Amino acid sequence: MRKKQGFTLVEISVVILLLSVIFTGIFTAFYTANSIAKRSGAKRGANRKEILYAIENVRSALAKTYFVDNQRRVLFVGKSDGVSGERNDRIVFASANPYSEEEEAASVREVSFYLRKMQSPLQPDLFLLIRREDEMVDSFPTQGGIEHVLLENVKSFQLKYSERGDKWVDDWNSRTTKKIPRLIRIELISLVGNSFLKYESLAHPGILFK
Repeated sequence: MRKKQGFTLVEISVVILLLSVIFTGIFTAFYTANSIAKRSGAKRGANRKEILYAIENVRSALAKTYFVDNQRRVLFVGKSDGVSGERNDRIVFASANPYSEEEEAASVREVSFYLRKMQSPLQPDLFLLIRREDEMVDSFPTQGGIEHVLLENVKSFQLKYSERGDKWVDDWNSRTTKKIPRLIRIELISLVGNSFLKYESLAHPGILFK
């Protein structure tokens, strides 16, 4: 009668060791490939079309600035923050809506543009460009409304203001100046591929009532 032969403890240990080595190699390869893919995605940043759309959104809203000096709720306030190349400017103003009747919306809305930190450990120093829009021009110009993300991977958002184009300032407050700027220079620095590129535009606020 033949005895049944099973695996010895040594043979089982060898098999377990080999399987451990194989699975460790597979996991390491997967983790490395996944990390490379995430880093590549982080470096890719925004594309030029998205940046051009965002800067045109800012420019067109500023071009439709609405201002009446004797109305306290209607204001134009631009505040700078940061240093050149790493600006985090903020602006709030009233903007006219030429399609208000078609959209059955208010003819004047409250608009803000500003940056917000991206919640990503892969891009700790980059921001989102936010457009906040409130259908009501009320007594709380920095609150309420709906936020829209215009662009990701932004390094700097800078605005400069001028009356004639010969002198530019970093801040503007219609409560003290009693008027709005006639020219606004927009500068946006965003990550494209592996490089930071600067885009500029010029807005001419054209709806002015005194």
